[in-house]
Amino acid sequence: MTVLELINQLQTLPTDTKIVIRGYEGGYNDILQLKKVKIKPKVNSHWYDGEFEDSNDADAIDAVNLFGENINPKDDL
Repeated sequence: MTVLELINQLQTLPTDTKIVIRGYEGGYNDILQLKKVKIKPKVNSHWYDGEFEDSNDADAIDAVNLFGENINPKDDL
């Protein structure tokens, strides 16, 4: 998805709609920041892996990672 595609979809929603990302094992988290990343397609990725990986190669793709995490965990590891 590109920025333009995302904007077009977001414009169809009420402006007070909450946007979340999936939690580590379940549930949802708030988006805390947008992180610029450089990625490339991951060769032979498994279904449980993302289809892209970090890359510093010359042909890496500029992308934005919608980053979020549970900042109020109930357990200490």
